[in-house]
Amino acid sequence: MAQRREPVLESRALESTEMIADDLADLLETLVNIPSQTGHEARIAEWVHDRLSAAGHGETLRSGHSLIWRGPRRDRPLVVLAGHLDTVPGDGVPATRDGDRLVGLGSSDMKAGDAVMLALIEHLAPERLRFDLTCVFYDAEEGPLENSGLTRVLREMPWLTDARLAVLLEPTSLKAEMGCVGSLNAEVTVRGKRAHSARPWLGVNAVGRAAPWLAEVTQFPVTATQLHGVEYRETLQITTLNAGVAKNVVPDALVANLNYRFPPDRDLAQAEARLRSLVPDDFELQVVDRAPPGRVALEVPEVREFVDRFGLEVAGKQGWTDVAQFSAAGVPAFNYGPGIPEQAHQEGEYCPLGNLEPAFQTLARFLSEDP
Repeated sequence: MAQRREPVLESRALESTEMIADDLADLLETLVNIPSQTGHEARIAEWVHDRLSAAGHGETLRSGHSLIWRGPRRDRPLVVLAGHLDTVPGDGVPATRDGDRLVGLGSSDMKAGDAVMLALIEHLAPERLRFDLTCVFYDAEEGPLENSGLTRVLREMPWLTDARLAVLLEPTSLKAEMGCVGSLNAEVTVRGKRAHSARPWLGVNAVGRAAPWLAEVTQFPVTATQLHGVEYRETLQITTLNAGVAKNVVPDALVANLNYRFPPDRDLAQAEARLRSLVPDDFELQVVDRAPPGRVALEVPEVREFVDRFGLEVAGKQGWTDVAQFSAAGVPAFNYGPGIPEQAHQEGEYCPLGNLEPAFQTLARFLSEDP
């Protein structure tokens, strides 16, 4: 019989789960109280850098406003934990506590996950884990993919792509959410002819030309797809609509933004072809940003172990996450975090404080104990 690995949590972590829970709640409140909307992450990056430096072990690397903590390397399989530091624009700073809820911008998406990562670094003895461990805190996730801090970090630090596994601590309500849907944004332009609104017969109203198609495309059905027993949903929404230059002018152009979400069973080229098939040939279509889906990694032994060992509910990630970036780099990845997915980008966003300690303990046991 193999000898059982000794516990790797430091004594401070073993004193009580209540202490860990209190530490996590305080960490999350502190992080939320540091405004970090996309493009304004300098202050939170400095705070995280100082916190990592105070941990007293591992090394901290930096790329812009992204911080990469790397534990001692001992030729063990590499596991990467990752989470973004930025939030969408909005109110909710400072944070408030409402019973078991921490209310504030970014509390679920995804500073709760960042708090768990920081606590793991501070409470675990990294040299005694069964994996080499790296944690990535990155900027600019909530903007275009090409500006993402993780995109830059993966380019500058290619050793990260040697990882056996990556876990994105995105909000999942403590479920293991596999893969992620892909995303396309496309601008559809419908042309008309400008005229004075008192003499509309001299022009062609672009809104009128677009109206039948708009009525049809806004009824696009949500379509479910099963992959490896996990459900994803194909969706298409008009998210912005612009037409006209003045109140007394027949509009000569209408521009609609189509946001298309597609399951991981198709690539970007297939998704773009699908989108173009839904737009009349005489309308102009330009894809303005694209993000590939993340693959389902349930067949990977470490992912299967994580799910089965802790009895986790499995779901598909109905949203885009950087599981896709790790997938594209050849690293199996999935989402697991304490935040609530439905709270992401919501007014009055909150995270249940009771989700923090279970997320910490699950990841700590996975990283430290042989199954």
